[in-house]
Amino acid sequence: MKITIEQQEAFVDERVCIKVSGLAPNSRLRADMKMELPWCSGEEFSSYAVFEVNDTGEVDFDQAEPVEGTYRAADSMGLIYSLRKSKPAGKNIAENISIENPILMNLLLETSSEQKEIQLVRNFKAKNLMIKPIIDSFTGRLFYQENSCDKTILMLGGSDGQMEGLALIAGPLASRGFNVLIVPYFGAEGLPEKLEEVHLEYFEKIFRWLAGNEITKAKEIYLHGISKGGELALLLASYYPQIKKVAAVEPHAYCFQALDGLMSGKDVSSWSCQGKSIPFIKVDNNIFFEDQKKAIREGMPFGFASTYIKSIERAGNKEEARIKIENSEADILLICGENDNIWNSYDACTDIVQVLKRHNYKHSVRLLSYESMGHPMPVPFVIPISFTLEMPMNGGIFTSGGTVEGNAKGQYDSFQETIKFFKNRYER
Repeated sequence: MKITIEQQEAFVDERVCIKVSGLAPNSRLRADMKMELPWCSGEEFSSYAVFEVNDTGEVDFDQAEPVEGTYRAADSMGLIYSLRKSKPAGKNIAENISIENPILMNLLLETSSEQKEIQLVRNFKAKNLMIKPIIDSFTGRLFYQENSCDKTILMLGGSDGQMEGLALIAGPLASRGFNVLIVPYFGAEGLPEKLEEVHLEYFEKIFRWLAGNEITKAKEIYLHGISKGGELALLLASYYPQIKKVAAVEPHAYCFQALDGLMSGKDVSSWSCQGKSIPFIKVDNNIFFEDQKKAIREGMPFGFASTYIKSIERAGNKEEARIKIENSEADILLICGENDNIWNSYDACTDIVQVLKRHNYKHSVRLLSYESMGHPMPVPFVIPISFTLEMPMNGGIFTSGGTVEGNAKGQYDSFQETIKFFKNRYER
């Protein structure tokens, strides 16, 4: 058995190519993958595939469809994107996240007469990447290299408020030569405790710091926003002309009610400016509970998307609450899944494109939408998709939308396109 692997050691977002030769023609080859996240030992994920060996005694994982396994497409990454939890240890994989150590994946290849094991090394960052804690008029972490380019990306996370998880994206992105700054915008000292009436003026401090810092010296600001952070990125771009590029991943076109308000009934916006709530669409939480009960009765998965769709339909202030992205001076990259079940980001992104066309927007606008993608995290091949795609809730199944294969494809393609977007200045 001869194993050929391209990118045996690579960044976490990169593809590997696996070929096995020297096998008995028309026999079978079994491949088993096992993985633990480096900050969460004991929580084991595994996958497998069984292949028919061809007449020449070879199996090319990019050409051969498994006859059995955790995935069915001809794809060397299938073993990685189809990983499922196989040995729980009672740990929370969202805690103690660290990108200092790589993900190690053990691949066992076995026939009726022999077996071989090989290890894949999946790095979160380049060896010379530095991570500097920032304690100034704000707190955050700066990812950079000595020879980084002069392009600085401010990364804004979603509604979970977890800054640690952003490192999983910032590391691979900064390793391509950018400066990447991650910051909290609520749930930290000096900031709103919850995602309600976050002051846009807070970001002015960050913009000034980026312009004056000896590492970044940022003359222009680039934003990368995820989900609720995508809503924020587009909103900031509509207010601040120094923002020149925005990659908005699974964003929305409107400002919405503070998320805590869904439970407490607090009637304020997620965002504020000059001491006032920015106009917003109210989100009726009763819609979610009604749709959830109906889905459970019918044995169907449920999510939040229908709640947002119906809340928008009922709103009498849509134009007032709409983010005036046509006022932006930025190139814009919109990324969404057509099956997003957290909220209807595909509808939002298509609406944004139409609005900008009507206003003869003079900067670059590109929409990347993926038919079978839902609402995954933006970097591929890190947190197994099966772990976040569906989860038990109140006697039913909550889903973020899409399929395992569709989310994997969308994650990979959109992350590579995001790197290109920030590297290359589009014609204006």
